[in-house]
Amino acid sequence: MLGDVFGLVALALMGATAVLMLLRRRILRRFKNLELIRRAHIAIAALAGLFLVLHVAYFITWPVNLEIFLGYASAAIALVVWVTGTAFLERFRDSLYFHGTLSLSGISLMVIHSASAGLNVPFALAEVILVGATWTAVYKTMRYVGKMRTAGGLKR
Repeated sequence: MLGDVFGLVALALMGATAVLMLLRRRILRRFKNLELIRRAHIAIAALAGLFLVLHVAYFITWPVNLEIFLGYASAAIALVVWVTGTAFLERFRDSLYFHGTLSLSGISLMVIHSASAGLNVPFALAEVILVGATWTAVYKTMRYVGKMRTAGGLKR
């Protein structure tokens, strides 16, 4: 179905932006142009948002069940991710941490949505993606808490 293709393309593009940001230091060492990396991230994320809107618009008339509700929840998280990305560009403190963590959560929900709908993603692949996303989120949170402790005067 065309709606499934839109959803898979959106998920692939969101995953691509996540990988781009995970590898940004290596890419920056190679190309030495931070603005190029930011523009690529924004362009890929905008395309992902477009395909996500097309996916939701295609399936908007389907009856709501748990699988579809998870898809709507992940679309709402994608909107919040967009807001936190804009907040980062406006230099709000700690917005990048929330942007990354919410991105992981949104992508994970999208994978669960797709796997539970039984159309696109096998459960074994969904489990691998979810375990990786969970460990990444826990690692980033531990680093963030460590920064808060040292920067906030909690640790001497």
